[in-house]
Amino acid sequence: MAVKAKQKNVWLVCGDDAVLVQAKKNELIRRYFKGDPPDATVFDGSGSFPEFEAALSGQSLFSSDTAVVIGEPFFLKKALRKDDEKPYEAFLETLQGLSPEIFLVMTLTGRPDRRTKAVKSLLAFASVIECEYLKAADGAERMEEYLYDRGRRLAPDARAYLEEVLGAWSEISAPFLDTECEKLLLVAGDEKVITKALLEESLTDYMDQGVFPFFDRLLARDAAAVREAEPRVFTDQAAILKNVGFLAAQFRRIKMWKELDRAGRPQTEKMALLGLRGSWQARRLSDAARQVTEREAEDFLLALFRWQYGQRAGGGSGELMDVLLRFCLSGAKQKQSVPFGGRKG
Repeated sequence: MAVKAKQKNVWLVCGDDAVLVQAKKNELIRRYFKGDPPDATVFDGSGSFPEFEAALSGQSLFSSDTAVVIGEPFFLKKALRKDDEKPYEAFLETLQGLSPEIFLVMTLTGRPDRRTKAVKSLLAFASVIECEYLKAADGAERMEEYLYDRGRRLAPDARAYLEEVLGAWSEISAPFLDTECEKLLLVAGDEKVITKALLEESLTDYMDQGVFPFFDRLLARDAAAVREAEPRVFTDQAAILKNVGFLAAQFRRIKMWKELDRAGRPQTEKMALLGLRGSWQARRLSDAARQVTEREAEDFLLALFRWQYGQRAGGGSGELMDVLLRFCLSGAKQKQSVPFGGRKG
């Protein structure tokens, strides 16, 4: 999260993490008014420059404090129309002359177009907070620090498991991680060490989208469990892209592990080449690799590629379930069915 502070009572909060954008907006208002903010006048994707100025000049009968929120301002998304140029100049003059009891915060999902004159003029004096998603490695570190600050620590295998779970996400929201940590603290009770078993029990389906137990059932060739769970794991287009990408990454790792094994590479070299941070991750990958032949890994990756290519070309590549079930049926020996998400005894 990047912060550039200039004028204290004019802020732009923007970025891809919409949840964090709203959280920071609320925090700015609360802090500026020292914990006792007035009811804000909110423009949610609507409003004109005269309406904005009227809200900024209006004061309550009971207090001179004024808070105004402009959500998704149109003047930050595209170039101004000719008719809006002079009203916008007047609006900027109003902002630069705001009295201290008036506070304005603008929120924008995504980034403003810094090439436009309107954006350049605003950013010349406005303060800015940029709220971006966390990287996978940063997400695990944030959760570990959050727990450590509250007197808990992650067991080594729990940290490795957490990195693997978060590695399946391309978008990690900081407020969401904080919420998950609060849940973990409740479940842990007086326990000072957060174990892998506790993480497996506590992390919500939304966090890992069920893709880890789904991957285990796929490796076990448990066609019934795969068929049952597929609608819950691949819920929408975003989840499909994310979780298909996760499966492809896991099978690529399996194939590379087997190739390195065949070449007689030592464990430390295999871990370094595959980006494995701990022995627990290496053991998990080795266990997965024992359940799949190198040819099966290649065939599954090729089938996924063909399916993805067909989707991009117009959806004529069949169903994803066909790809998954063909892999399940490719095993010479079917394994005993285990309920999805359950544990083997």
